[in-house]
Amino acid sequence: MRPEDSRDLTARLEKAALYLLKLDIYRKPDDLARRFSLPVPVVRYWWRNVEDQTKQPVPNRELTPKQAKTIRKASQTLDNWEKVKRYRPECGAKLSNGRKCKHSVVIRQPEGWDLGALADRCRMHGGASRRVRKKKETEED
Repeated sequence: MRPEDSRDLTARLEKAALYLLKLDIYRKPDDLARRFSLPVPVVRYWWRNVEDQTKQPVPNRELTPKQAKTIRKASQTLDNWEKVKRYRPECGAKLSNGRKCKHSVVIRQPEGWDLGALADRCRMHGGASRRVRKKKETEED
């Protein structure tokens, strides 16, 4: 998955989550995040940054067919997040033996979701590595 695809996926997840929250299908962002196994801070961040946080509760009996279809599509989009988590693309970093890394890419920390939900590499090759890289110092004699 390319970075553009990851950003697109994240934008679709955000749009679906906000739609379900605005229609009061889920009362709180935490409820929605737990239901679809999304990171709670991410959904809270999305909800906090919406200009208009007013909810429009619509009883189930008064749903128009278009609204029902949109709710179903939004729920399916968020349900697909589980599949995205399970079947993530391979890292593909070139190893020292000439092969490509087969590990799956990492899911970013909630703070980095503005770059997309999925990183480009696995944990060991730069997805969420915490190692401090030291620069080589050249000594002059």
